Amino acid sequence: MRRTRRGIAILIALAILIPFATAPVGASTLQRTWSAKVGSSGANGTIKLYAYTDGLGSFGSVRYSLKGLRANATYTVRIRYGTCAAPGLITATLTSVHTSATGTVARVESVSPLQMSRIWAAARKPTFIVKIGSGTSIRCGAFTFAHATRVAVSGLGIDLPVIRGTSAYPKCRVAMYLPRVAQPREPGITFLYGHARTGMFLPLLTSWRNSRGASLIGRTVRVWTSDSYVSYYRINRVRVASNAMAGVTSLTRERLWLQTSTGPNTSYPKLIVEAYRYKTLKTTYAASHPTPRPISC
Repeated sequence: MRRTRRGIAILIALAILIPFATAPVGASTLQRTWSAKVGSSGANGTIKLYAYTDGLGSFGSVRYSLKGLRANATYTVRIRYGTCAAPGLITATLTSVHTSATGTVARVESVSPLQMSRIWAAARKPTFIVKIGSGTSIRCGAFTFAHATRVAVSGLGIDLPVIRGTSAYPKCRVAMYLPRVAQPREPGITFLYGHARTGMFLPLLTSWRNSRGASLIGRTVRVWTSDSYVSYYRINRVRVASNAMAGVTSLTRERLWLQTSTGPNTSYPKLIVEAYRYKTLKTTYAASHPTPRPISC
């Protein structure tokens, strides 16, 4: 009997009980994990969302590890835009959960492709939340995910905090990540960009002007993430493109792109430095959480 996508999602939901499972069924790949601490400082446990892709679309599962709730009560589960202090519109309503006699929930539920598409829409905003409720017992948690926080390129003096990119003109003294695409260790392109200025990505442009980027090939790029890991990449391609976004949403491979300008305005092509990841190591909180001090420029 042919498996349906919902059937695959249920199997995936069971498989994620194994720590660090990344491709539990067939060609399915873990695309992203979001985690929310529910209640004040996580007093009521956690809710984790797992998004998978099979090359055709995204589907997922949700894992509940909750405590301190009403006993033998049914809680609605809603994913919303906004923050816990200022909740926005509901983007997805998940299957309700029922607590135990001690007010706990420990279970995994599948998330349909339609629900995941709505969740992704919220997840691409700066903040999104989960709210659970049973009568007057209401708890909330903000979702977070592992994202780039620092980037360094060997031998070039590039070492910058990384912040979330916006539609506004890029800031100086930092690099920025493109929020609508992948993060390190996720399938897809991690896209970090910054100005070609002193103390920023200027050495990349200088190399392009001097040798068409030949001096960059083989160099190591390190990218730290908010979950205190550092990923090592090796530069294997340097190019210019009039459309820097072409191919950036591809999920067929995991790559890092560093992008900077080649001229003073948007009429100039963009410089793209491509690299592939070859290892990831655990690091310290301090190393992976530099203090960004962006300024307008």
